[in-house]
Amino acid sequence: MLYFAASLLNPATQFFAHSLISLIRGRNVSYDIVNGTKDIWLRDFMPIQTGKNQFVQFTLTKDYYLKKDLHKATDPAPICTYLGIDPITPIYNGMPIYLDGGNVIRGYGKAIMTDKVFKDNGITHRIDRAAFANILKEVLQVEQIIFIPGEPYDQTKHADGMVRLVDSKTVVANDFATVNVSQSFRERFYGTLSGSGLDVLAVPYHPVNDRINGYQSAKGCYINYLQVGGKIFLPTFNDSINDEAAIKRFSGIFGPSNIIPVPSSEIAVCGGVLNCLSWEIIT
Repeated sequence: MLYFAASLLNPATQFFAHSLISLIRGRNVSYDIVNGTKDIWLRDFMPIQTGKNQFVQFTLTKDYYLKKDLHKATDPAPICTYLGIDPITPIYNGMPIYLDGGNVIRGYGKAIMTDKVFKDNGITHRIDRAAFANILKEVLQVEQIIFIPGEPYDQTKHADGMVRLVDSKTVVANDFATVNVSQSFRERFYGTLSGSGLDVLAVPYHPVNDRINGYQSAKGCYINYLQVGGKIFLPTFNDSINDEAAIKRFSGIFGPSNIIPVPSSEIAVCGGVLNCLSWEIIT
């Protein structure tokens, strides 16, 4: 079951919401609307499913919201109660673990997240990192955790804006070749993934240097797609040349019949795209 926040239907984003839901319905995907939300980014504040009827609830990072937006913080507990799920709440050194859902790419016995998770939880020493990683492996029920460097200019440093799992041995990852980042970052990013035993398929990435109300625009971030089974709901950004190249590349990876373009410029200026605003429960 796929879920979206009721707040996505607010006037500012309702046109996009109805367009997306229309595409979802057209592919016979089951979905529902989650009430009681104050923000649209369900992926970040709802629990992560780790198995059948098993969930883990992390705490949003302290720098997730600008001060002016603290009122958007949503308590997921009443929503979980309504949905009949009871997530565990892991701790580290007696404190909640700060980790946004958008910074967890999980599947095939693996989890990928940016190394910002260490800073968010006050971890600086190598021995602490190892112990903390073991806690994450246990609560996420994975055999391997891969810590990638966060994108330098991304405020959230979420992994779902950088990389996604295709299968147990393959990921798609942003093509940073023409992006203004250092060579050392590129080497660390791709080297970490390939050094973890993963084949890396580069996909188009064309970020724009725009900030709306203090948040970085997500225009050009094609990798933040919504995947439902074998279907890929791919964001597009009213950029015919780059959109066409992205559709062609993702079609080559997932199959042309599995790619559903979703015009997403309207939502991207809010700071995220399709994976960010969706959440699912697999039964």
